[in-house]
Amino acid sequence: MKIHFVGIGGIGASALARFLLCEGNEVSGSDLVGSKLTEDLQSEGIKVVIGEPSGDNIPEGTEKVIYTVAVGEEDLELQKAKELGITLQTYPQALGELSKNYFTIAVTGSHGKSTTTCLLALMMIKGGLDPTVIVGTKLAEFGGSNFRKGKGKYLVIEADDFNRSFWNYIPQITVVTNVDAEHLDTYGNIKGVVEGFNHYLKQLPDTSEAILNKDDKHTPGIEQGVKAKIHYFTEPAEKWPLQIPGKFNQLNAEAAWLAVEMVGVTRKQARGAVSEYKGAWRRMEKLTPKENEFGDAIFFSDYGHHPTEVRATLKAIKDQYPGKSLTVVFQPHQIRRLTELFDEFVNAFDAADKVILMPVYKVAGRDLDTGKTSEELCQTLKDKGLKDVSVAGSVEGALDELRGGVIVFMGAGSIDQQVREYFRSELLPE
Repeated sequence: MKIHFVGIGGIGASALARFLLCEGNEVSGSDLVGSKLTEDLQSEGIKVVIGEPSGDNIPEGTEKVIYTVAVGEEDLELQKAKELGITLQTYPQALGELSKNYFTIAVTGSHGKSTTTCLLALMMIKGGLDPTVIVGTKLAEFGGSNFRKGKGKYLVIEADDFNRSFWNYIPQITVVTNVDAEHLDTYGNIKGVVEGFNHYLKQLPDTSEAILNKDDKHTPGIEQGVKAKIHYFTEPAEKWPLQIPGKFNQLNAEAAWLAVEMVGVTRKQARGAVSEYKGAWRRMEKLTPKENEFGDAIFFSDYGHHPTEVRATLKAIKDQYPGKSLTVVFQPHQIRRLTELFDEFVNAFDAADKVILMPVYKVAGRDLDTGKTSEELCQTLKDKGLKDVSVAGSVEGALDELRGGVIVFMGAGSIDQQVREYFRSELLPE
């Protein structure tokens, strides 16, 4: 089958494209901006066109077009596909269709989805279950990929809550890591978020299993009227032998364990997988400077973009390196998020000794025209008492301000791509 992806550079769409290629389909795609991910797809045999949308990007004979939920209905490639009578599916619709062919385990939640999905999948691999995996990050264990093709009956997926994508999935087992005021451009407010997760859980049949966070204050709201059998995870009595820090990662491992125990993985196998896990792309990922001009400084890249994530990640790193100064270079993601959660962001940097803010990364088609700025956040942090806080126009500008210790580059926008010009991963292949 000839299948074309619009927005193939997305972390989820690219994983599905890899799956469909493995299944013998002829796969192509397009994206506005090129990246290491689109380069990798091209090297694997997928034709990728980079640039403005055009109906000409759809190869002749294409039978299906799959597009990311970030693509608007006015997109020229979607319009052309409609004219030609080509079957159209969103990425979550296509993944939902695929999941019906497997025993599916889906991991969702406001924070920690990717890490929990990785841990769960690696536990299953260690247990000999050989799952197929689609995850929203890149794993060294998968050769630097976000996809693994297994031969077993199991499919492990990261189920995104943005734009209610997870409503397309009916898994046999689901994990909900936590619920927070995230993706308010989709849900409006925390009440809407809770209703969104509740809708997802309520559509599961009574044969499904749902693993929920016992200590999350929103769990009572999301479990109302749910037919699936509910299980709860909490902080483990016996710590998991993780190499990555943070209480939240102990919770992620515990949630993953409850899921894999249901399919026959032993505790010994699970602990073995956890002890070998070194982390994933942009999840407290350790970096090395391409040119050694920073002395003994330690560098990380992290995807954290919500104040809950920022606060938890900085605390975890500070706890791991208590004797070192901690600098965070943070690029706020979305004017909307910074504006709506401004007070939470003001309290998210308490563990940092130095904060360097970059201009807000504006998300095209999903953002406000005006709102809070990095300059306003900088001034408010100063007013709060944080002495060493500044704004830099770019990563290059931020590098000039670094003074050793531990440095974390953080954000979900373009910051990581800028950072890779100066640093390489200690975890993933180049």
